[in-house]
Amino acid sequence: MLELIRQAVSADAFVGLALATVVTGLVRGFSGFGSAMVFVPVASALSSPETAVVLLLMTDGLLSMPMLVPASRICVWREVLPLGLGAAATVPLGVWLLVVVDPVVMRWIISLLILVLIALLARGWRWTTQPGLPYTVAVGGGAGLTGGMTGLGGPPVILFWMAGHGDAARLRANIIVFFGMTGVFNAVSYFSAGMLTAERVASGIALIPSYGVALLLGVWLFRFATERFFRRLAFGLCTFAALSSMPLLDGVF
Repeated sequence: MLELIRQAVSADAFVGLALATVVTGLVRGFSGFGSAMVFVPVASALSSPETAVVLLLMTDGLLSMPMLVPASRICVWREVLPLGLGAAATVPLGVWLLVVVDPVVMRWIISLLILVLIALLARGWRWTTQPGLPYTVAVGGGAGLTGGMTGLGGPPVILFWMAGHGDAARLRANIIVFFGMTGVFNAVSYFSAGMLTAERVASGIALIPSYGVALLLGVWLFRFATERFFRRLAFGLCTFAALSSMPLLDGVF
């Protein structure tokens, strides 16, 4: 197994990846999201974008499954399912783009779009009426596309829900269940694209212990969070995701 890991990443890179998984686990356990926003930029710099998203799947995708059970009882399924439907249709396209297309132009588009949405929400913009089904499915499609292509499928959906008036517990549950669904879509697409190599899978398994401990600690810390802090954390992570995805700032984040 050690030989397989060395074929995927260097020893120094693996130490950096282990530290990144600790921070990622804390954020994911606390907020219910943010794993890709924190992990993918760092892991991509230490390895490659393809390796980064597979490592995220092996750690977050597997260890966050127990969070789905309580979240499924709290989430609002009529809000989650249309988004999942849209994501299911576009995740394969996003993964295909990850493999074959230079992502620079798309990274600019995604980053700028997220920043515009954050600016609107920071000024107090909220939905005045419940968004219709076509719009909701389209948001899910956008999340599936960006998630398959960059691992950053969270910001479109998170900002979509933050524009509503739901409480933190319900929002967190919705997000957890949605990411559980898209994790399955991603796994199938990665396998179909030949990205689940033995070297990457072995590296992901080796990162599970550090991620698991941090994830449990993050879940415990959520009990002390206020709704105001939860929303601020969501906006902060989305902003970080947008900035760290900008080609102009490569090497900074």
